[in-house]
Amino acid sequence: MSLGRLTVRTDEARETFLATLANACNVTAACRAAGICRQTAYQWREDDKAFAEAWKGALEEAVDGLEKEAWRRAVEGVDKPIVYQGAVTGTYREYSDRMMEILLKAHRPEKYIERTRSENLHAVAITIQGPAADL
Repeated sequence: MSLGRLTVRTDEARETFLATLANACNVTAACRAAGICRQTAYQWREDDKAFAEAWKGALEEAVDGLEKEAWRRAVEGVDKPIVYQGAVTGTYREYSDRMMEILLKAHRPEKYIERTRSENLHAVAITIQGPAADL
């Protein structure tokens, strides 16, 4: 079915789907919010290039948000509670070294991605002579 012939309700579902996808980065959540099944969403994407491009853009926007949050956790940190005898007595700032590592690998792979060195092994032909050659 072409998106040009969809009803107003379906157009609203499409916009809700794309907005939720851009916010949540989750197709199932976007379908649920739009009141459509996953099969419908994927069929729309297959049938309509404009919708497919909008889907791609929504995912890019969502991943940008995820990346921003990863950066915040790595650089700015998050406050964690200090609990003593069941009561919160203060907080401390926790930073994510793992998030920092992931961001560095994503943005500077030439410098931060681990590399394994493989040696060229040459095949060696062995000729067995004597009684063992018959085996």
